[in-house]
Amino acid sequence: MIDINRISIFFAIAVTFSCEMQNSNSSLINKNNASNVVCNFKSKTNNKRVNGDFQAMHTSTPVIIDGLCDDETWSNMDWNDLNYAWMGPDVDSMDYYGKFKLAWDSQHLYILVSMIDDSISPTLSSGIENYWKGDYVEVFIDEDKSGGLHKFNHQAFAYHVSTEGHAIDKGITKQTIFLDDHIQVKRSSSGSQHLWEMAISLYNNTFDQSSQDNLPVTISRLKLIGFSIAYGDNDGNNSRENFMGSKESHGQNNDEGYINSDVFGSLLFVK
Repeated sequence: MIDINRISIFFAIAVTFSCEMQNSNSSLINKNNASNVVCNFKSKTNNKRVNGDFQAMHTSTPVIIDGLCDDETWSNMDWNDLNYAWMGPDVDSMDYYGKFKLAWDSQHLYILVSMIDDSISPTLSSGIENYWKGDYVEVFIDEDKSGGLHKFNHQAFAYHVSTEGHAIDKGITKQTIFLDDHIQVKRSSSGSQHLWEMAISLYNNTFDQSSQDNLPVTISRLKLIGFSIAYGDNDGNNSRENFMGSKESHGQNNDEGYINSDVFGSLLFVK
């Protein structure tokens, strides 16, 4: 004889289990979709800044620098455009398309750069002799936005962040130097899709490259700095084919930023 009560109980349990699994799967799908939104390389941004004036939002949780984009901080920040052609011919968006996000806490300026680039070219073995010829992200920072010439001093910095993770600039002896302790960086790639994630410590114009006692500046709300960001794109030749930036103009021939911080845009730290 069939026990109707047992069948009813079994059916109710099965339905409940099925619903719980569907809810669990839905939660996973939503999480993955959210991640895809943050890391959607092909999504375009209309957040262009002709004069290169940006804002960075505060994060209460330090960003983990792992070359990924799954930090909750990044899901709350807007993309900015990195597609002003400073040097080179027009580019196809399948060959190059760049954008970036900004965040900050009291210790770091955080930057997430996302790009489509069909070919990544490293620097030479030492990373010194052709640091501006391989693919690299260049971050221009003038900590007090006072402007002025900075090629062989530390009035401002033009950090060339190489594919190998070095932060490279000129020093007071007119030699090329590594400033790797200024920037934590990790990079990840999947085919033509690339992420560069950075935590940058800000140093002012009292920075002494011969000293081990330099202290970074504490970042606070409404602090204003000189700031631009660019990408040097090398498709395997002896030099970069394109130089793409965050503002419409960057001085003479759009290549004055490594000399003169007057041409930088700006960055305001807000909450």
